[in-house]
Amino acid sequence: MAPRRSATKTEARERARRAAAESMARQQRLLELGEEFFLAAEEAEQIMHSAEQRMAEIRAKAAQDAAKARHAQAQVVAAMKGERAGVTEIGQRLELSAAEVRTLLTETSARTPGSAGESTTGDAQVPGDQAPTAQPEPVSV
Repeated sequence: MAPRRSATKTEARERARRAAAESMARQQRLLELGEEFFLAAEEAEQIMHSAEQRMAEIRAKAAQDAAKARHAQAQVVAAMKGERAGVTEIGQRLELSAAEVRTLLTETSARTPGSAGESTTGDAQVPGDQAPTAQPEPVSV
């Protein structure tokens, strides 16, 4: 005997409901996964932003520390110049070119125009004049 039309209709309706429920459950899972994705993306952006800020702080600190070290180098060169060493001699002792020595001397005189003493500032302005007089000094010592 053939099933009744109403029974077939009811069974078809139930299958459609189950399929719709499965589809809705899948859509809900996909929606939740999408939310997780965007939350993770936002977290990644925040992490990168925080890292960029820390790197900028580290770079600023490193630049500041390097400037202090460069100033210390310039002070040593100025002290050697104060000992009447010539630019060439200073360069040889420190493995620097004469131009680098002059640059360091200029940095020293530019940073401390009045506090380092006038003799260092004067020496930095005329480095070539003292080079010949500084070379005979090691011979006399």
